[in-house]
Amino acid sequence: MTPSWPHPVDTVVLDVDGTLVDSNYHHAVCWWRAFRDEGHDVPTWRIHRAVGMGGDRLVAAVAGEDVEHAAGDRIRDAWETHYDAVLDQIPPLPGATALLDALRKRSFTVALASSGIPRHTRHALDVLRAGDTTATTTTSEDASESKPEPELLEVALDRVDADRAVLVGDSVWDVRSGHAAGIAVIGLLSGGFGRAELQDAGADLVLEDVAELGRRLDDVLVHD
Repeated sequence: MTPSWPHPVDTVVLDVDGTLVDSNYHHAVCWWRAFRDEGHDVPTWRIHRAVGMGGDRLVAAVAGEDVEHAAGDRIRDAWETHYDAVLDQIPPLPGATALLDALRKRSFTVALASSGIPRHTRHALDVLRAGDTTATTTTSEDASESKPEPELLEVALDRVDADRAVLVGDSVWDVRSGHAAGIAVIGLLSGGFGRAELQDAGADLVLEDVAELGRRLDDVLVHD
């Protein structure tokens, strides 16, 4: 059933990369460099299409199972090194900290569900100044299966004992994960996926970015 708006929820689950921090294109370039380190020329556009799924899936998704079996772990290690080098360049997206403050003031429970490795997610929390805003944060270490599987979301929802929740994310992988978890999904254009792509993946509402969500918050979500 398509939710009506404003949609009553008690919990807002937010993706991190591409949703709250402007990191998707950094990820794409760092993966591109990592592939080239291992002698594989994978076009950046193809990598970008996979940003948002877990790194455990990305190598095979963009370069095939043979590359995954031969060099997957080395490529992931190289990506981590390249991303560490640009980590201090990753800013919050406009409106991200204001949205977190607005959700807290309206008494929503806020959970973050990221496929990122823990220290990268901690850095995002630091730049967002989100330590006192979120009830829980999940990372790649909290689930055996990454997005688009729903396990990360389910862990976050269980931790906060959510009754009615909505996911806010920027990729088709977020959308599919949210629907697999049985919750409504707001898709954002800030990760580089198109409106039609997010809608076709099943997004219940598509907005430009967290700044638009913040401006329209009372028209979109009400506390249940």
